[in-house]
Amino acid sequence: MEKLVITAALAGGLTMREQNPNVPYTPQELARAGIDAWKAGASMVHIHVRDPKTGACVQEADLFREVIRTIRSECDLIINVTTGGAPKMPLEERIAIVPQLSSDPETKPDMASLNCGSLNFGLLSRKKREFILNDVMMNPFATILIYADTMKEHGVKPELEIYDVGMINNASVFQSLDALKEPLHFSFVLGVLGGMPATIDNLVFLKNSIPRNATWSVCAVGLPIFTLAPVAIGLGGHVRVGLEDCVRISKEALADSSAQMVEKIVRMASDTGREIATPAEARRILSL
Repeated sequence: MEKLVITAALAGGLTMREQNPNVPYTPQELARAGIDAWKAGASMVHIHVRDPKTGACVQEADLFREVIRTIRSECDLIINVTTGGAPKMPLEERIAIVPQLSSDPETKPDMASLNCGSLNFGLLSRKKREFILNDVMMNPFATILIYADTMKEHGVKPELEIYDVGMINNASVFQSLDALKEPLHFSFVLGVLGGMPATIDNLVFLKNSIPRNATWSVCAVGLPIFTLAPVAIGLGGHVRVGLEDCVRISKEALADSSAQMVEKIVRMASDTGREIATPAEARRILSL
């Protein structure tokens, strides 16, 4: 079995300091969170950037550049940037970051997320019987093709984000159009309201639905990641954790950092005897 690739997702597009005061906002905070996650055992970092004053998710190249340069000055983490951005962000703005960053070898990302379909995307307050977020994450077929072609043109490997099983078939369509190059890498995103629930059965089903030569990772909204992670570790998959996806380290406590979550996954892997991949080893495993 290959070594375990751990990804740290540092902030995301929705998680705010009101939910956990440790969420990084500024480029320096984001970079330090990534470096700390590397020290804890992560080999990849997934990056969104924020307005340093408000914390709002933005897709500004200069902020990405500052984060990436700072991280690369201290370590060799795999850099994975978002093209999902945040709700309501224009489609053309989301993908523009790939050519903008790729114009400079110092900031060119290794990978970028590629959402493989549209879905209802919500946050629900059951007590108020109110949808705090009531949105549709738009990824039309023609747009996905543009995103995939753009990544291929700039030598950035797509991380194929799968929220529902139909998106795996969507990915096969783009592969048939020569927009995606094998071996593919899938990220199963479970527990989003509108997507597949974060269950072991769903994870195994998705794992069994992708090509045999593909690699895959799991992430989940909230604490279910710590139930799914041991399953992924045992099945030969990989794991993503971080304050983008979950603000707690346990039912009782908020997480201090994404690095703390990485440390928890490292302990799980150690208990099962699976070794942790360095960034260099992860590049080979993911065919970068």
